[in-house]
Formats: sequence, C-alpha cells, structure tokens
Amino acid sequence: MREGTSGFWTEMKNGELSIGYEDYGVSQFGGGDFERTYRLDKDNTEKLIQALQREYTGSVEDMIEAAFGRNFSDSTFWAFCKTHGIEYSTSTWSG
Repeated sequence: MREGTSGFWTEMKNGELSIGYEDYGVSQFGGGDFERTYRLDKDNTEKLIQALQREYTGSVEDMIEAAFGRNFSDSTFWAFCKTHGIEYSTSTWSG
C-alpha cells in the first residue's frame, strides 16, 4: 500500500532514461520508506518515447505523467512496456 509518495522523477543521461519514485510510511514495510527505480537503455528509451508520442504530447516527463499518473502506477507501466516490447531493469530499496 502506498501511503505517501514523493511523486515520480526522471533523469535522462546519455540517451538513457531513469524513472523513479519514493513512498513514505509504507505499512508493508512497518511504516518504512520504499524507493523504486526503472532504467531503460538507449534503444528502449527511444521505444518508450515513440510509444508515448502516439498518445500524448509534451516533454518526456509530461507524457510519463499523463500515461502513468503523478504517483506513477507500476502496473500500468508494466503493461505499457509489455504491449510495446519495451525492456527495462528495476531496483528497489526499503528502509
């Protein structure tokens, strides 16, 4: 359960995209914090942007927010990536 969230953030570096978010006070972690980051290589960053541009306009961050929400829906992102053949790596942290 996502009690409090920072919203998502993006970082583009050398053509590779990272998308992440932090949740605070997550009951599943005894009230601790949780962070998830998705990383896409250049090819998959391009695939994501092209797929988003078919439905949305604006900056990469604007399109991500429109597609996956300000609080970033993991399940919507996973389904979108699966539909469009987009691969990513993910890392999590809780504490």
